[in-house]
Amino acid sequence: MPFGIGHELVCQISRAALWSFFSDIKLEDVQNVPTEGPLIVAATHHNMIVDPATLSVTYPNHRRLHYWAKNTMFKHPYASQFLTNCGVVPVDRTTKNNAQLYASTFEVLRIGEAVAVFPEGTSHTLPHLGIFKDGVSFAALEYARLIADDPHPNADGSLPQQADVLPVGIVYPEKSKYRSVAIVRYGKPIKVEPYMDLYRKDPKQGAKLLTKDLKAAIEKLTVNAPDWESKDAAEMARWLLFPGENGLMNDYVDVTQSLICAITELSKDKPEIAQLQESLRVYKLELEALALKDSHIAKYSEKDITTVTTTIELLRRTAASLLDLPLFLPGLIAHVPLYVAGYFGGKFEIYEEVRAQNKIFFGLVLVPFIYVIAFVWAWSALFDRSFFGFFIALATLGVFVWYHVASIDERYENFKDLIGRWRLFDAVVLGRGMWRRRERVLELKKLRDANLAGIRQMTKTYKSQNDHVHRVWLAVRSRVRKFGDVSKLHGRRKALAKQYEWSFEG
Repeated sequence: MPFGIGHELVCQISRAALWSFFSDIKLEDVQNVPTEGPLIVAATHHNMIVDPATLSVTYPNHRRLHYWAKNTMFKHPYASQFLTNCGVVPVDRTTKNNAQLYASTFEVLRIGEAVAVFPEGTSHTLPHLGIFKDGVSFAALEYARLIADDPHPNADGSLPQQADVLPVGIVYPEKSKYRSVAIVRYGKPIKVEPYMDLYRKDPKQGAKLLTKDLKAAIEKLTVNAPDWESKDAAEMARWLLFPGENGLMNDYVDVTQSLICAITELSKDKPEIAQLQESLRVYKLELEALALKDSHIAKYSEKDITTVTTTIELLRRTAASLLDLPLFLPGLIAHVPLYVAGYFGGKFEIYEEVRAQNKIFFGLVLVPFIYVIAFVWAWSALFDRSFFGFFIALATLGVFVWYHVASIDERYENFKDLIGRWRLFDAVVLGRGMWRRRERVLELKKLRDANLAGIRQMTKTYKSQNDHVHRVWLAVRSRVRKFGDVSKLHGRRKALAKQYEWSFEG
């Protein structure tokens, strides 16, 4: 089944949308991805249509991916033409016959192409993987059985090959947040041959065994917690242990998973760790209730939150923002409708897995209008609608868009930090708000100090007794080694290194 212009168009739109929404999409272990031959790509599904967009746009070697869709979507001739042009594969869910169910999928695999499937079936927001369906396993095993029983050559004379199953974990640390990050991790391909004997004897059991192994492989690529309590506690512990890493950690998945496992295991028979877990979660929930981030409280790590310190921090951040505002103001004004629409698109959506999709959708709808208006204004007001002015205005618009997206990350973080400073100022200095917000903020500072001491103590105490804690300790020490000679550091790096003093050795 060939790909047409429709697929390229969808990919280009997706690439632009993801580029504007995410600050970075990181690929890990791409050496595991086969460059040729039939393949079934089995990926996690936690972020609605963002998942296939991310997978298609970033897939290694620019290899194009087919996707499954219900065959009823192909009934209308125009819809069928477009979906086929995009490389979408129809699946007949009304039949129990696997050969008929996956007939179109087998055609794609026979010509050596790749099909991407989401074994969880539906997108979700859970602290762990959802229930895996057996569709991927049945497709891979039935295809292997089919070509073994009827190994007639392809149209080009080549013999069909079995399709490996490639496990893929798509991880979103903050999947619904604008300018967040995504991590795509590739596992080693799973060969279907070891499952064929069992599949021939008992197809259902053979498929379930492959599904079980596939889920285990994807679990190693993703972050999974038994419940939200341990997930929230580990997330908060990571923020405390690795200060300043607001963006993408190179070892985000491994560190977060190690913290989840460590806290979960130790809390079973260590009362102090069970208490720490609960305290970390309370701290996280209190931050969310007060619309603050840990970084706002961390600024006062060595001093109390007072009227003077809060005012100074606010004035410092406000002054820095005002100095930078002239450079950023044109882009900010032009994109205000986009940000407002994205804000409300996420605010009124109750399902987190849909919020990013909504924000991206509103962006795709509004961006053409914003940029057309900006172009017409520049061409008319600045270049008097001249022939050469048309091309200059077009080039200027391109530079304007690039500059805004390329420079927004730091400014967006600064803006969120400034908002947090104003909230602290409002609570601590002005003393406004219900539920004694000033007292809650001050208690939050004490809670952070206690949690920071607790998670550091846990790491130092159990680093030689628990493998998961040991991996966290190694991650901490890797940061320390990067600082080199601390006495030669200055400014921000010196302040950052000071927060790792607890882990210095010798």
